[in-house]
Amino acid sequence: MSRTSCARRALRPLPVLAVGTALLTSACGGTAATSASSDSDLPAAVAQSGTLRVGMSPDFPPMEYLDEKTHDVVGVDVQLAKALGKQLGVKVEIVQQSFDQLLNSVQTGRVDIVMSGLSDTVERQKTVDFVDYFGSQGRFYTLQAKAAKYTKPGNVCGKTLAVSKKTDYYEQAVDYNKQYCTGAGKSAIKLLPTDSGSAARLQLEQGRADIAVQGGENLAYFEKQDPAKYEPVLAPLESTPFGIVIKKGDSKMSGAILKAMKALVKDGTYTKILAGGGMKYAVIRPVLNGSTG
Repeated sequence: MSRTSCARRALRPLPVLAVGTALLTSACGGTAATSASSDSDLPAAVAQSGTLRVGMSPDFPPMEYLDEKTHDVVGVDVQLAKALGKQLGVKVEIVQQSFDQLLNSVQTGRVDIVMSGLSDTVERQKTVDFVDYFGSQGRFYTLQAKAAKYTKPGNVCGKTLAVSKKTDYYEQAVDYNKQYCTGAGKSAIKLLPTDSGSAARLQLEQGRADIAVQGGENLAYFEKQDPAKYEPVLAPLESTPFGIVIKKGDSKMSGAILKAMKALVKDGTYTKILAGGGMKYAVIRPVLNGSTG
């Protein structure tokens, strides 16, 4: 699916939500598009309702966030979800939730799938299944005026590093510290855990942190918003795939989603959406539960 005239891009803080929903269809019109997949590919409840409920936490630009004017959920994940809906022949209903609610919502059936920048990990595979679709990269970054100080891994040692404790980047920062700092006889990184990526950026801006870690997709977005503020430094952290989250053992749903994602890859829709968002680096081959580390 290419970008449509109904796609809008702007940033707005996430409001308090009681699992409010915004109905998004696979086309601007409001009717499900003709699909290359049959309804029999999907679980009976979804096929009969004609609607795929997709859980998202719209505070993660450019993947999913709220349009400042319309309050609609927009972003790369929204475009991909709508393309999936078109491929499957169903409407897509975006269910707005906090990030902490997402896994539980798919486990309890409040949503059919989750597509919200959630990393596929071996630990999470114990309770849910994933169709991996996005090769995320964690990036160190700092204010542009300080970027020249960070040219090799050891430059981070002894520095204060802000990172959201809710993300996998926190554990990656812990491992980085062991490998390049304490494990190499250097001063430890001073980890400053925060509640969100935006809180980590605030620590950096206010001088409480020297450097921070966030997803490369976020930094690409903020670079467009304010080109003179932040600068990625050092090499990317090891890529961790984002996955479409599916209830554990629901082979009917996981099979349908994997088949549809592969179809979007084959017809070029998938790569076109990611490249349009400046994230061609994130293109991967969709697989089921691909993370092994």
